[in-house]
Amino acid sequence: MKNYNRVFTFFIFIFLISISNSFAQEENEYDQILGKIYREYQSSPRVSDLNKEAKILMASLKSNGSWEGINYKDQAGTRWQPDKHLKQLGILVKAYTRTTSDLYESSDLYDKIITAMNYWVNLNPAPKSSNWWWLSISVPKEIGNMLASMRFGKKKVPQDLEKKLIEWMNKTVSITKSPGKDGANLTDMAQHRIMQAALTKNEELLSQTVHLTSESIKFSNGDGIQKDYSFHAHGPELYIHGYGMEYLSGIRNIQVYVQGTRFSYTTEQMDLISDFVKKGYLQVIRGKYLDYSVIGRGIARNNASRTNSTLIKNLKAIVPDGDNPAYENAIKRIDGDEPPNFGVEPSNTHYWRSDYTVHNRPGFMATVNIASNRSIRTESGNGENLVGQFLTEGAMYLATGGNEYFNIFPVWKWYMIPGTTTPAVKNLKKRTNWVAVKGLADFVGGVSDGLNGVTTFAMDAYETKAKKGWFFFDDKVICLGAEISANRDEPIYTTINQSLQKGDVQYSENVIFEKLTEPEHHFKQGIKWAFHDEIAYFFPQSQDIWLSAKSQSGSWKEINSNSSDKVIEMDVFSLWIDHGKNPKNDSYEYIIIPGIESPDAISSASVSSIEIVENSSDIQAVWDNSNKLLGVVFYKKGKLEWDGNTISIDQPGVVLACQTNDNEWTINYADPTQKLTGSVKAEIKIDSNSESLNFQLPTGNMAGSTVSEKVSF
Repeated sequence: MKNYNRVFTFFIFIFLISISNSFAQEENEYDQILGKIYREYQSSPRVSDLNKEAKILMASLKSNGSWEGINYKDQAGTRWQPDKHLKQLGILVKAYTRTTSDLYESSDLYDKIITAMNYWVNLNPAPKSSNWWWLSISVPKEIGNMLASMRFGKKKVPQDLEKKLIEWMNKTVSITKSPGKDGANLTDMAQHRIMQAALTKNEELLSQTVHLTSESIKFSNGDGIQKDYSFHAHGPELYIHGYGMEYLSGIRNIQVYVQGTRFSYTTEQMDLISDFVKKGYLQVIRGKYLDYSVIGRGIARNNASRTNSTLIKNLKAIVPDGDNPAYENAIKRIDGDEPPNFGVEPSNTHYWRSDYTVHNRPGFMATVNIASNRSIRTESGNGENLVGQFLTEGAMYLATGGNEYFNIFPVWKWYMIPGTTTPAVKNLKKRTNWVAVKGLADFVGGVSDGLNGVTTFAMDAYETKAKKGWFFFDDKVICLGAEISANRDEPIYTTINQSLQKGDVQYSENVIFEKLTEPEHHFKQGIKWAFHDEIAYFFPQSQDIWLSAKSQSGSWKEINSNSSDKVIEMDVFSLWIDHGKNPKNDSYEYIIIPGIESPDAISSASVSSIEIVENSSDIQAVWDNSNKLLGVVFYKKGKLEWDGNTISIDQPGVVLACQTNDNEWTINYADPTQKLTGSVKAEIKIDSNSESLNFQLPTGNMAGSTVSEKVSF
């Protein structure tokens, strides 16, 4: 009996120890999370700037805890005034709790912090905004950061005051319903919920919040990471940066908070995040600049198309493959430690979920952005992107250095977006409310073998029709347009480029290059070549061309109602084809060759390998003899003959054929409508030898992606 009692006592002892250790682990986890939140919050600004700003704010704080110049009754949707109170209070909290601050643990500063906190919780009526974002994300996140940091101060926030501030953290939209459950909104809200859970030691809240965000780390058919590694927000709208950046930032912050605890994301989840960074996020950056197509309505914000390396550095530190050269190479390019071509691998990606193509070479980046009837045109909202109606009508980004379009947007002619064929509506109607509508085109898509590709767009909008094809062949982009027709009062322009002018604009009508000496010139019979800023443009046939190099003016206010109305002037280079008013079955052909240092480097050899085989309403096709590439857009089933060979197909689609050696070809196919099912049959005949092809079409979120067949002769 004594032995039994001893054994029983021993197991009770072990049980109590395990329970005690479990509680200690949980307590330690909450402290760990609070410590990480505190360190993250204190990562900026620099201590010298913090000291200066905190002293100014201390001196300007009124005795009642408010600041002069803040309209606490403001209910605006943008630039909401009451938020300034919390941001300024946050500076004081940082100064009080940062060990290197001049004001560290200052009693006077502590009293002012508590006074300002009390002023906030006692405001009557309580601050509110017409935009849910402020009270659901900005306010609770700042409060959570402040309360977490004050836990590391000499004197804490009084318990009753902390409780009132935590109540403010719950004045949010639901995290399980739109807009709170969607993409970047979810990860933004989750951050302050984790802060609250750590402050209140609420395991259920912490577990639920991390679980909800972990469920977003997957391929989504809604907002979030798409199967092709693009990113959607506000519906099927391209947002690889903007909301994509916010999403990555949120996931990174959450992982920093919970890493090393029971709530950490899995290795597999972080692998997917890293894949999105490498295959999506980094692909659309040239140097330190972004393709303007991936920032949504942010295009109307000053400096929004320039990025920094902070997020990439932060992600590099937590993803499983942070040692992948893609991270360090991107950081060096963005920081300017290396040129824009450093570590850039040749690639071509068509993001079939977003109707978006990116063609990267060491010497340049070229993209095309289109909205089909499956995707949403670039939105307007919160007074931003007021005249961006044409941003998804085949907009092209052409960059060697990356800054070709940086902050050009206030002076842009928004009816002449590079790559588009649109009516010259000089006074575009401003979209003052939220506008996020799908495109109209059914036939939009692209085929890619990872190195080269073809993109197509059968445009039918704004009483304008055009069949447009882009052939991304190594160091060139061949652009074709056919069946261009319109019923408009305005002329129809195909804008080849409209970028910041850097240096001379030169052209050649025959062989000799000349400088453009007037602001604008109309070449009714066309030109052979144009050259500007390391990009050459070749015109195989006579076309009605305008060339311009002149000052243009505008203001940010014209495209963003929240911005300054100060008039800005910039020198702008523009090149476009004039199809006239009410064109019927017109066409265009031009070849873009980026990365050319000067006109002296241009010769007929630059384009001699390119043959435009057909540019009609039924077929657009290009043969590149140098790279042994054939690109074909079949707008309906048909047959193409080229160089003594033929290819035929029994359904519409886009084809990229590449001769890999003397006897072998790889044939790639994609369905731009994403509606075909089963299989598509084709036949290719080379030197009298023929092979049949049977493309099995992908379905679901792979519909529209490239399928391949290899043949030998």
